[in-house]
Amino acid sequence: RMPDGGLVCTLYAGGPFEPHDDNVVLITRSEDDGESWSPAEVLFSHPHRGVWATELFVEEGPPCLFVHTLEAGSRYLDLHTWRSFSHDSGRTWTEPTSLPGGAAHVSTRQGIVLGDGAWLFPVYWQEATTGFAWERHPEGRSVPANTTWPFRCGALRSTDAGASFSLHGYIRHPEVTLWEPNVAEVGEGRLLMLMRAERTGCLWRSDSGDFGRTWSAPHPTDIPNPSSKLTLLRHEDALILLNNPNPLKTERRPLELWVSRDGGATWPTQVRVADVTEGLGIFYPHAHLEPERELLYLACETGKVHFLVKLPFAEFL
Repeated sequence: RMPDGGLVCTLYAGGPFEPHDDNVVLITRSEDDGESWSPAEVLFSHPHRGVWATELFVEEGPPCLFVHTLEAGSRYLDLHTWRSFSHDSGRTWTEPTSLPGGAAHVSTRQGIVLGDGAWLFPVYWQEATTGFAWERHPEGRSVPANTTWPFRCGALRSTDAGASFSLHGYIRHPEVTLWEPNVAEVGEGRLLMLMRAERTGCLWRSDSGDFGRTWSAPHPTDIPNPSSKLTLLRHEDALILLNNPNPLKTERRPLELWVSRDGGATWPTQVRVADVTEGLGIFYPHAHLEPERELLYLACETGKVHFLVKLPFAEFL
């Protein structure tokens, strides 16, 4: 939601697959609360590198879009983190500049404002444990598999409204690649991080008791997940999880909304949001809450078609 009331959505497109050096960021806008959308236009592209944008941060200050560039042959190993701002409610955006503070090679996810006023962004990055002299695939895909270039998770903190950032946490497992984390504050300074854990059939968890400065060792939860992205939100005492609760890696369906009121220990409320026929998927939820409207706005996709879903609070809270 932009300051003038319009809705903005960014999309990932371009190239025959991902990652690819032809990947670009598209943008579309709605002036009627999501009933119709403008034609998608290229917002960011690069003459030599693939571009993708993960999250919009609109909690404080002008809307901020985190932008990433990469050389597809290295997958995400040489990823560079940028950010762009809009001062006219998403109609135009500044040229991306590097993230200040040295943490310029991480993929950012949805930021939150903590109880102490700090900004926190869950992040992940790829590390090379082997494969220093990797070779490019003719189509741009790298030879090393994810097992040799595993993902790690952590969090960026800013105590000066984004003027600088510091990286905290080094959440890793010797046999599991952990990535695409989301974080919610479950109590004063107590944070819950849920992560996609590749090929484990479930989400993994880490906790912080000091506003994200340090994190516990990761461990599996009993929440099924088919190696797919999740979204975690908080409204008052309720944690809201959007996820594909399916342990089969090839089945990113259905899409459900779960609610916990005990810090993520149990999830008794489980609502089916959407499903599709076998062989397809409905996945990668991105969402925000609008308490004044008592609605949750959810963007999701099948990989080719994108949807906006509005869920009344009365259906899950």
